Amino acid sequence: MELTRNERRVLKFLIENGRASDTELSQKLNITSQAVGKIRKKLEKEGIIKGYTTVIDYEKIGIKVFAVALFKFIPEVWKTLKDRDVDERMRGSNIINFYRIPEGDVTHIVVYGFRSMDELDHYFHVLQTDRGHISEIRKLYIFSAKSLKKNSPNDLCIKVLKEWGYEQLPRPIKGGLVKSG
Repeated sequence: MELTRNERRVLKFLIENGRASDTELSQKLNITSQAVGKIRKKLEKEGIIKGYTTVIDYEKIGIKVFAVALFKFIPEVWKTLKDRDVDERMRGSNIINFYRIPEGDVTHIVVYGFRSMDELDHYFHVLQTDRGHISEIRKLYIFSAKSLKKNSPNDLCIKVLKEWGYEQLPRPIKGGLVKSG
């Protein structure tokens, strides 16, 4: 979908501060609050804005250990399990994000959060005991909350909005980080 300059500006501001009022946005962006309201409603109606969220500091609420698991689901499972069934099993679990990828050596990537290593150990022991016939853990990466350097895609969204209309391929920069343009 094509966005106007003002739509991109409003969206960028909302990404940075989702709690901002239309009046605050209009003052910062130098457009009327009616225009801001109209743009916000359009972005919501089009599904570009799906909601307003809070970015949580995981460590401060007690989530201190993370795991990224690479799974291979047994192909026969998909004959009986539907995506809806898998989604239902994820609710209320320690899963933060869940990605289904084209079938190969790994079919799913799952990101978990735990309060402790004991909780992680218990979870994966029970998981393999109860669901070992459904899936196999191909690789498990474990890291602490202190290792988490970015827990929001907001920076990427703002970068895309800033570069709208003149996209460039990212280039490596000194230190191995990636920089665009």
